[in-house]
Amino acid sequence: MKQFLIFGLFFLCFSLTAQTRYRDEMGRSVSKDEFQNKILNGPYFGVPSEDPEVMRLIHRMPFGKVEPEIFYDKLGKTQDLKEGKSLIVVYYPGKDECNSTGDHANDTRYFQKSHDYLLKTAEKRNAAEPAYIFKNSHGLEKYQGIMTWLPDPDGIFEGQFFKFPYPCRSFVVIHPTGEYRAILGEFPNNQIDQALKTLNKN
Repeated sequence: MKQFLIFGLFFLCFSLTAQTRYRDEMGRSVSKDEFQNKILNGPYFGVPSEDPEVMRLIHRMPFGKVEPEIFYDKLGKTQDLKEGKSLIVVYYPGKDECNSTGDHANDTRYFQKSHDYLLKTAEKRNAAEPAYIFKNSHGLEKYQGIMTWLPDPDGIFEGQFFKFPYPCRSFVVIHPTGEYRAILGEFPNNQIDQALKTLNKN
């Protein structure tokens, strides 16, 4: 009986410590309900942390500052940096349920309209032509003849901005000062215009 009790206490302690723990975007401990509520009602994703037993929230609209030269250089856009033009990068993680289903999943007219809109936005907001990059090319054949997708050079954009496979596609806009704004996961194109507008004001 004593051995059974000791084993039971050990198993209880192990199961309690092995349970997933949750942290908010500031690293503070939160309940599972609060964690899920923020994902459902706010601009957050739940992602694994470095500790496999801890899930953390990440804001879908990050902003900050980087050294811009390396990002322009990796895309062959150093002249645009010299001319003071912002960088628009649209990132495709690979085929997923989000970017392979729905009303516009295979609508080439929609893709062309979207690309034309971004070209006009770039011209209006003093930005370089948009760069379309991918982690996994599976599913990109539907864009052929409309826009050119290039592999993420040395995984630099994934490493800095897109560390998880956010659904559909994501974007980051980098100002020549290094200030950036991004949206992780699917976004309306007018958010790129808004990001450029905000960065140009700052």
